[in-house]
Amino acid sequence: MDHDRLWDVLVVGAGPAGAVAAAALAERGLHVALLEKDPWPEAKPGEVLTPNAIPILSHLGLLDLIEANGNLACPLACIDRAWSMARPNREHFLGHPGGRAWVIDRVTLEQLLVSRAMRAGVHVFLGHHVRGLSRRNRYWSVQSRSSDGLASLRAAFVVDASGPTSTLARRLGAKRKSLFRLLALHVQSAPDTERQSEPASLIVEAAAVGWWYAVCGPGQTLTCALFTDDPARARSAAARSALLAALDDTNSLPRWTKELVRSGHVKSVDASPSFLDHPAGEGWLAIGDAAASFDPIASQGLANALASAVDGAEAIGRQLQGDRVAMAAFAVRTTETWRHSVRQLFPIYQAAAHRWPTPFWQAHLSA
Repeated sequence: MDHDRLWDVLVVGAGPAGAVAAAALAERGLHVALLEKDPWPEAKPGEVLTPNAIPILSHLGLLDLIEANGNLACPLACIDRAWSMARPNREHFLGHPGGRAWVIDRVTLEQLLVSRAMRAGVHVFLGHHVRGLSRRNRYWSVQSRSSDGLASLRAAFVVDASGPTSTLARRLGAKRKSLFRLLALHVQSAPDTERQSEPASLIVEAAAVGWWYAVCGPGQTLTCALFTDDPARARSAAARSALLAALDDTNSLPRWTKELVRSGHVKSVDASPSFLDHPAGEGWLAIGDAAASFDPIASQGLANALASAVDGAEAIGRQLQGDRVAMAAFAVRTTETWRHSVRQLFPIYQAAAHRWPTPFWQAHLSA
């Protein structure tokens, strides 16, 4: 690593938001470094891109890649939703503007976006954990630790794309605020090409302890996840029992789904919808989940992360050209996007309120 080089922009976090922002900034002719704490992407559950993602995918030139690469994405035909009713109601995506949706392999997507960033001229440093951040004479110094030891990089601007941990923003005094607690309990199968391949259906159902979804992604990889507010279910055995109990009330799933849940590895993740009280400041901003994370029931997280990255890169370009209100305007847009998503949540949850007797659900429905 070139310790003495002064970067125009340093991006922390090589997920979709960080990689897209880094590439966009490099394409503007800026010298950009991208730091990622993990030396390689870890396995992640399948994610859904609904038709509302088409504009940003088209802007980024990703539509053709998604439709042509079976390892990256597979078509999503419909949602089978048993939310306020006992029997599932099928909603076809063909009836939506754009008429297309996909299940994405998150690791393949991240590798693709990082490769695009490198081709744009971004310098990527994997396995670097941020350990410190300071500013002097309008330049940032970011201290990181890797297998090679300690390093310090200087940059005129820093971007927090570290996910909900908001690694940089919280060091700069920003506070993370949650709307309510939501715990995601994921089980994912290995790819199985022997299973019958057909356009995927996203199954979403409310249950007494929260709600769950199941969907097959590329390579017929099954993701099944339960979302609940109960921290006692974070342990693997309790999570598995809760998920199996939720699945007992449905006839929507293939028989092998329960076998997967019984034998697969359960991973718990904080999925609480939350945001930073200020996602931008002098010489820095946060994008993607680092700025605001969305309730998974809305299927907006990935599309918003990509859009946030593009918007953030544009704001940085404007500030570096002397626009003194670019950061404040970006912060307003980011916060309003999150608030708009929250306003959409309450009708969704209210429709199934009779299925949730716990105080948590009633409390957040009336917030």
